[in-house]
Amino acid sequence: MEVKAGLGLIGEELEVKRKLCITIGKDGIIESIGGYNECKNYLGGEGLIVIPQPANSHVHSGDNSFPEYGISEGLHELVAYPNGLKHRLFKTLPYQKIVSGIREFYITSYLMGMGLLIDFREGGGVGCLASKEASRGLEDKLKIVTLGRPGPNFPENCDGLGISAPLDYDPDMLKVLIKQQRYSQTHVAEDMENRRKRDLELAIELGFDTLVHGTYLEEQDIVKISDKGVNLVFCPSSNLWHGLRFPPIDLAIKQGITFALGTDNAAWSLPDIYREANIALLYLRSKGLRSDEIAKILLRALFINGYKIVDMTPSTISEGNKAKLLLIDGENSGILRSLNTYSAILKRSQFGFIRYRIDGADVLDVKITKDLNLH
Repeated sequence: MEVKAGLGLIGEELEVKRKLCITIGKDGIIESIGGYNECKNYLGGEGLIVIPQPANSHVHSGDNSFPEYGISEGLHELVAYPNGLKHRLFKTLPYQKIVSGIREFYITSYLMGMGLLIDFREGGGVGCLASKEASRGLEDKLKIVTLGRPGPNFPENCDGLGISAPLDYDPDMLKVLIKQQRYSQTHVAEDMENRRKRDLELAIELGFDTLVHGTYLEEQDIVKISDKGVNLVFCPSSNLWHGLRFPPIDLAIKQGITFALGTDNAAWSLPDIYREANIALLYLRSKGLRSDEIAKILLRALFINGYKIVDMTPSTISEGNKAKLLLIDGENSGILRSLNTYSAILKRSQFGFIRYRIDGADVLDVKITKDLNLH
């Protein structure tokens, strides 16, 4: 298969190259990246751009069974364990209903072009099993890392540990679990209450590899995280929805921290990772960070960092990699005419402009979904 594009982001450096012909073998591996003239029988065309599939690095898929519930409630009233609204709702739902809601979220993520989801699942090993059942048929298309929390049958069916806060569990138990699990992630400093209780210091002491939210971290906290080499995942839309402050992405950039982005709870956010990046870009502009290089840093958060924080090889457009591509309408989106390519791709690679999704040797015309045998 040959893919023709007017522009693409190539390699782990996301180098901008124009007039491309990408040859993909029958095994789905990218064999070569050449110029226009090498394409004979091709998919795509000069008006399309080609980009990697992004990672959505923090989601709670189980919430998808009750979208937009409790919109007048605060964060703790909605999600605090065990009496938050979502946990009370989980108790009322049959297991298969939860699986069905998760599957719908996964299919939506697939159609929106996601290549990786890092999913925090409630309910111990049973919650992770629901994720595995919901992902059947998608395994070769959408990578899903399922992180569970202590509960029934944990860690069966879980890929690692993902908890609400280190303050919610016995530290000695967490220390043992962190050593046993391949991945260990926790929310920290999501609100001022937990930050005052020094949840960051506890998380670092216990050895978590990735911290999520960090909404109320200050510069000295970011320095501490940088010194420890710990990853950060920011979820701007979720923090704003819950009436919290904007996460300190500018401080993370200043300290050179590897960070990724996530959409958080499926109940209140679609898995539109580009929206997160756009909101982050607006915030950074308000802080005086306005170069095209800032947009590139945010694109790295999507295409590179999200994969690396779970020890996966990024799905970059590189010879020898499996083809995990999105073809975007570069004409109607305006990307091909832009003078600032990274900013244009970040702001304009929206769901409505996705034309094709390529997973190895498989091609999906995103505009024609009725033939999808995923439901």
